[in-house]
This record gives sequence, structure tokens and C-alpha cells, in this order.
Amino acid sequence: MIKPNSKPTPEEIFNFPCDYPVKVMGKDCHELHTEMCAIIERHAGKIHLSQISSRKSTKGNYISYTVRIVATSVTQLNSINKDLQDHPLVAYIL
Repeated sequence: MIKPNSKPTPEEIFNFPCDYPVKVMGKDCHELHTEMCAIIERHAGKIHLSQISSRKSTKGNYISYTVRIVATSVTQLNSINKDLQDHPLVAYIL
């Protein structure tokens, strides 16, 4: 329960486990897709193609991916985000 006048913790905001979209943007290349999937699978288990959607930029130079996972904790999400941010092919994470 959230106390009045207090900032809620992530655990209070999310009801783990929960459906969570991981959004990744970068240069449109096959390696980005492969590396992104490997990083997310390391923390969240096997990804099925039905969990991934993508959209190319207007000029086709960049691509954004949304990968829907079952998030189990804030620690898991932080680990995924850190590993994605550290990868040179990833431009942005939302």
C-alpha cells in the first residue's frame, strides 16, 4: 500500500510479474536484431517472434523494436536496460 505523501516504489507501481514492453532503437541492421534478442533472452528467457514488432524510420536508416516480455522484477528490467545501453548498436532505449 502506498502511504500518503510518499513516492511509490517501482514494486508498488508494477504488479510483478507483468507484461512489459522493451523498446530499442538503432541503425537498421541484422546485427542489432540479433544482439538485442540475445541480451533480452539472457535476462528474460526465450523470445518468440510474436513478441517482437518493428518499425523502420521514414528514410529506412533506423529501426525501432518493441519486445514484449514478462517482467519479474525491477532488477531484471534494470539489467536489461543497462546491457542494451552498453551495446554499441543501440542508439536509444525507451
